[in-house]
Amino acid sequence: MTINNKEFRPKDITIRDDAWQKKKNFYHIETWYFDGIFTNNYSVIALVSILTLGNFGFIQTGCYVYKDTNLVFVNRERPRYKKIYGSENKPLIKIKNRDIINGQVDENTKNWIYQISIGDTNSGFDLQFKKTMKAWKGQHKLGNWIVIPHFDIKGVIHVNGKDIDVVGHGYHDHNAYPIFSPAFSKGYHFGKFPIDSLNITWARVLNRFSGEQKIFVLNREDDFVNINSKDIQFTIEKQSKDHGKLIPDIFSIVVDNDILKLNIKMETLNIDHVHLPFLKYWRYHVRYTGDIKLDSISKKIDQVDISEYLRFL
Repeated sequence: MTINNKEFRPKDITIRDDAWQKKKNFYHIETWYFDGIFTNNYSVIALVSILTLGNFGFIQTGCYVYKDTNLVFVNRERPRYKKIYGSENKPLIKIKNRDIINGQVDENTKNWIYQISIGDTNSGFDLQFKKTMKAWKGQHKLGNWIVIPHFDIKGVIHVNGKDIDVVGHGYHDHNAYPIFSPAFSKGYHFGKFPIDSLNITWARVLNRFSGEQKIFVLNREDDFVNINSKDIQFTIEKQSKDHGKLIPDIFSIVVDNDILKLNIKMETLNIDHVHLPFLKYWRYHVRYTGDIKLDSISKKIDQVDISEYLRFL
C-alpha cells in the first residue's frame, strides 16, 4: 500500500471493495465505521477495527448510543483474533460466529443493503442500512478511504434492556491504513451532512511535516463531484484544549467555484473523547448552519450531524 501526496481523486467502487483486505496488505489497520441519526433524537456509532500483522492481529469493536447528543452507553470489546472471520469478496465480518457486518446486493433492486448487529439485547442495536447515494473511494495521505455517503436506516436499538424502534439516515466508511502512516500524518478532521437530495463529505488530512490535504466531495442524484482543494477554505474560528491537545470548537468551510458556492459554520454541540491506544480521538455532534448554491438551486443549511477529530501521538 502506498501513501498518496496528490490531489484526492474519488472513483467508482463495487461492494467487493468494502470487503476485508487481509491478503492484499499483510501489515495494516482497517476500520469499518457506521453511524446513524434518528428522528427520535437518538444517534449511534458502530466500529470494527482490525490490526493485521501477517497471520496475527488485534480486534477492537465499539458500540455507542447517544440521546440528544449525550452518550447513553458504550460497549467496547477486544475479542481474540482467531475469533474473527472476514470475507474478502463482500462486506462480511463475523465475530464468534455472529454477523456484525453483512453487506450484500439485493437481487431485485440491485441496491446495497447492510445489516449491522453489535452489542447485545441490553445495550446494542440491530439495524438495516439501505444505500441511497453513489459510493466512492480514493487515496489520501493516510491510505485508502471507501465511502458510502448516505443510507436510509431502520431497525431497533437496545437501551438498558428496552427495545426502541428507529428510522433515520446514516453514513459508512472503510479505512485501510499501513501501520507506518502516522510517520507521514498527524491525523485528520472529518465530517459530512445531507441536504435534501445532496450530501457533502469533507476532510482535512493533517500532514506530519507541512500543511494539510483538503478533501470535499459532493454527492447529488446518482453521481459525485470532487471539489479541487484550491477552491476549499477551512477555517478554525475557535478551539480549546482537551486531553492535552488543541481541538476545534467552531469551524467554517467555504467553497467557491463554477459548480458550487457554499458557506457554512460548524458549531460543537457535544464532544465525546474516546480512549484509544497510541492516539487521541474526539467524536463531535455538531450543528451546520449556512447556505449552499448549486446550479440554480439555493438552500439554507441547518443540520445536526457527527464529526471526528483524530491525532496520532
